[in-house]
Amino acid sequence: MTQLSQPAQLREAEVCIAQLHYRASAGEALAELAGCATTTELLVTAHRMWCGPGCRSTEDCTFLHYPRTVPLPGLPQVHRSRYNKDTAELYGLMGGAGYAVGTAQRHETDLWPLLLEAMGRADAGAGAAIDYTDWARKGDRSAAEVAAYACRDTLQWAAVWLGEEYARVPAYLHYVALSTVVDDLCVPPLDLVSGRFRLYGHSVGSVIAALEGEGWRHDAVHALLSLVRESVYQYAEKVDHAAAGGAGLHARLNDSAGVWDACVYRMHSANNYGCGVVVARVCGTGPVTFGWLMDSGMADAISMDLAKSALDVYRLDAHQPTAGPRPAGLRQQAYHSVYLDLIDDLVRSGAPEGLVHYGRAGLLYVQMMERYHERRLDHRVPLRPPMAARLRELFGEEPVEASVGNRFRAHRDGAGGGRPLGGPTGLGTSAARVFVAAGAGS
Repeated sequence: MTQLSQPAQLREAEVCIAQLHYRASAGEALAELAGCATTTELLVTAHRMWCGPGCRSTEDCTFLHYPRTVPLPGLPQVHRSRYNKDTAELYGLMGGAGYAVGTAQRHETDLWPLLLEAMGRADAGAGAAIDYTDWARKGDRSAAEVAAYACRDTLQWAAVWLGEEYARVPAYLHYVALSTVVDDLCVPPLDLVSGRFRLYGHSVGSVIAALEGEGWRHDAVHALLSLVRESVYQYAEKVDHAAAGGAGLHARLNDSAGVWDACVYRMHSANNYGCGVVVARVCGTGPVTFGWLMDSGMADAISMDLAKSALDVYRLDAHQPTAGPRPAGLRQQAYHSVYLDLIDDLVRSGAPEGLVHYGRAGLLYVQMMERYHERRLDHRVPLRPPMAARLRELFGEEPVEASVGNRFRAHRDGAGGGRPLGGPTGLGTSAARVFVAAGAGS
């Protein structure tokens, strides 16, 4: 019996066995978060809900950091990946050096001062200067286009993670879409939690209410706080990048001797944890450990970068976890090795098939999704009619409200139609040409 054919009672079981400090409902948590006056207050409040007031906000804090321990052996639910520590050196991914035994998995940099500094600048006016700017960097003419393509990407990711079950509960897609759009459009975190920002008419409040209606209970609190965390990370990254020309927060993370700081930031800035909760719920895994959710989420993020390196897309990323003053080959091998350790540990410890597949998924979806080929083309691939029809069916007709569109245009026109600082502008290489003909004349 596959994970996707689990009985209804297991599908309805909560998956997050890690207990957060906050014990009320997700709806009540959101009401408190929506009352925050600054992004700094939002970050601090979400952290208190996750860890409790006694957390010292150090590298042991599991809201911003991941003090990982190797899981105990269990009964494997799936076979070991054929692409593993013993075969990695046969391929050219991430420099082609293969696996390095004993790659460190510990923090060297405290993320708290970095985030608080960035949020302080955001609250002092740096955020307002870039709110609703375009960070997709694909030449979109409107915020509606940015949002529609983000939802296209959502459907394709979900289909790779979940197969034919990808659209069984539209609220799950709406949650993942909110996680996606804050990467491509600079959505202020306060607008996200207050409901001032809506995606196809869906606010965070309506999505969380729908998840609670599906019986998510405490899982919905995990999903909410993970989404809030991502929105703050994304905002910090954009504020910092616009101010420092790309030489701020990420440069300080990548100055560590190891790659663990950058790995954890990479995962949280993409909400891989929250999307992993969605995967576990749809797959009907039943209760899963915090480590399984974190390890599969981080593996998903790194597997994506591994595949991007093979397709020559990774070098175009504005923020690379392997960048830094130390030799690039060593950091690339360490980053690659973290993935290989995580996937082996997931299998060895008995993690459910759905989460193991989620951790490997980037090796598949990067080569299939237009999102990554668009990075090299430096322009959009037009939506195909079947995809446009599914977007209307599952999301609606109007991607964003007029106020968002107006602010997007004001920024774009004020910049002379230009793009944000430091965005990737690489020209496509041979493998991208498959899409040139598809978009020709459009």
